[in-house]
Amino acid sequence: MRKLLLFCAVTAFAALGCADSRRAGIDMRRALARYERQPAPSAPVRRTDAAEANAKPVLAAAVEEAPSARQSVSEPEETSAPHWSRRYGPAYPDDFWRTVGRDMKDRPTTLWDDARATITNPNSLVLFALAGSAATLRAAGDDCVEDHYTRRGPQLPSALDTAGEVLGSPVVHFPVAGVMYATSLAHGDSRNYEVSKTLINALTINSATTFALKAIVNTRRPDGDRLGWPSGHTSSSFCLATVMHESYGPWVGVPMYGFATFVAYQRIDSHRHHLSDVVSGAFLGIAIGHAVSRNREARLLGMDVVPYTDPQRGGNGLALMKRW
Repeated sequence: MRKLLLFCAVTAFAALGCADSRRAGIDMRRALARYERQPAPSAPVRRTDAAEANAKPVLAAAVEEAPSARQSVSEPEETSAPHWSRRYGPAYPDDFWRTVGRDMKDRPTTLWDDARATITNPNSLVLFALAGSAATLRAAGDDCVEDHYTRRGPQLPSALDTAGEVLGSPVVHFPVAGVMYATSLAHGDSRNYEVSKTLINALTINSATTFALKAIVNTRRPDGDRLGWPSGHTSSSFCLATVMHESYGPWVGVPMYGFATFVAYQRIDSHRHHLSDVVSGAFLGIAIGHAVSRNREARLLGMDVVPYTDPQRGGNGLALMKRW
């Protein structure tokens, strides 16, 4: 029992170690978005009354003859860089279903970009290695834990066992992310809107990876069922906790990691998974949640793009920041 609690504690603290201070980064992105939406200052032009009177009908005619000028107000500007990587917040803030359609159209591309970032993120590669190494627990740790529960039986009451079974399932996590997406979009909440899109992509990549590994390895569970390693409940719960920690900081992340650790314990206590299954699932979920969250940050040449203000000179701009 002590070995099991020690493994769960080590897994949770490893998650805390790989996450940076995300809250400040989100605030910087919001300030950056506001800065980009500000119109560029233009030098004042002195006109005579006669020139201004002649200019008004000319401008009116130009607007009538150029519908593309009106279109550019609502349509995102297309450049060589993908528009979704330059945008913060809904594509069409005043049009719910148009934004949903645009996000659905962009989702395959964003999923591919996040998946590519997942397999190239150095921290994630270390966590993937730890997930693979945890499979070696099957030789010793799994047998010890299984013998313990064979002798003593389940330790959790039925209510907590059901809570871990239901609330730790990916089948619940996806609707939660969907409700968060719809609610934030309906209320114009750009921050939670971006977090919800990050969460949806992270859960999608995590589920695809977990079930692919299950099908390839195809180990048996303690109850005799197939598709044991890694634990899908555990990987999804830790992926959710990591995205929340990266997005909102430790006040939200630490309780979420605690819940994910409880789900991992419940999977062992209910005789549904071995110890190696849940430890590998925890590292897998942390790796994917961390990589996808980091990939959604505003970066240039490996550095964070942050707003810059110089009160002495009275100027605003952008700066690049790198942590060593």
